[in-house]
Amino acid sequence: MEIFKIAAIALITAFCVLVLREVKSELAPIVALAGGVVVLLSVVNYFSDVFSVISSVAQKAGLATSVVTLLFKVIAIGYITEFSSSLIEDMGLSSLSDKVTLAGKLIIVAISLPVVVQLFNFIAGLLS
Repeated sequence: MEIFKIAAIALITAFCVLVLREVKSELAPIVALAGGVVVLLSVVNYFSDVFSVISSVAQKAGLATSVVTLLFKVIAIGYITEFSSSLIEDMGLSSLSDKVTLAGKLIIVAISLPVVVQLFNFIAGLLS
């Protein structure tokens, strides 16, 4: 199973980071970043599988391509925000991590506004 490989990589990375913090602390964030990238690269195929299923379901349901594209953007922004925020917090910069999380949320709201406006217009059209 793929999860065992991913868990092993994460545990080895965590152990290396803990050891490096004591011996050579400036290398610890680099090793943590490298381990995180390796884990993310291990699951890239799963992302493409999920996106292809969502695309096919959306196409069968008759959803506009712009809505599906927006959904993918929101998912990507969420994952990138979470990954970078966690990495920054691991470096001991929790206030900066919180700001990255807030920025990600604001970006998601901003790119979602056109769909929200369309939804409200649709509902208003139904009510009138």
